[in-house]
Amino acid sequence: MTRQISALVFFSFFATLGYGQSVNNRGWFFLSNTHSLSKKIDLLTDVQLRSANQFEYFNTLLLRGAFSYNFNKKRSLALGYAYKGDWEHQQSKIIYSPENRIYEQYLYNFKAGKTELNFRLRLEQRFLKEDDRSFFSQRVRAFISAQIPLVADTGFTRGLFTGVQDELFFNAQNNANVNNSLFDQNRSFISLGYRVSKKIDAEFGYMYWLQKEKEGITRTNVWQLMLTTKF
Repeated sequence: MTRQISALVFFSFFATLGYGQSVNNRGWFFLSNTHSLSKKIDLLTDVQLRSANQFEYFNTLLLRGAFSYNFNKKRSLALGYAYKGDWEHQQSKIIYSPENRIYEQYLYNFKAGKTELNFRLRLEQRFLKEDDRSFFSQRVRAFISAQIPLVADTGFTRGLFTGVQDELFFNAQNNANVNNSLFDQNRSFISLGYRVSKKIDAEFGYMYWLQKEKEGITRTNVWQLMLTTKF
């Protein structure tokens, strides 16, 4: 099972390399935390900072929070809100484009031996503003990941691991307001990480980001530092 999922992620990763019209290079920092409020309720919070093309300047802030209900240790449902702000430098001007989202999420965690796997399905209601125009769209995101221990203790509570993941984005409503396409984007990521404890993971890796725009397809190389905590 682990080999099949890893092969699927790597296939998706390399299959996208042959497409696109332009290549950008960016750096992301991603902090993700799960805070247990009770046996059934968790508070989920994410903070992401993104640089602009060729690491020239900071241009994106993403803040995301949700309450998650745990059916058991493997399955959960969440309802949340996200804010995304983009600051694009165009000639002598800085253009600010905000986006507010409401989202619903289903998460399934399971193991294959020591390997930890996650499947996530997310539906987003997107409220965007661009060039003094406000519009609405809905998007579906399907995510799968695997954390494979390389040099770790028996229970994988500490040690070195590799991470592979892939996420597909599809426009479910009003795609004319975004890119006139059902397909929105694909993000494939591979990383090397270290589990400090059951509560802290740190990893650094490379993401290949393929995004459909109205005028074509954009390819982006992203170097991401990610910190995941559970308290």
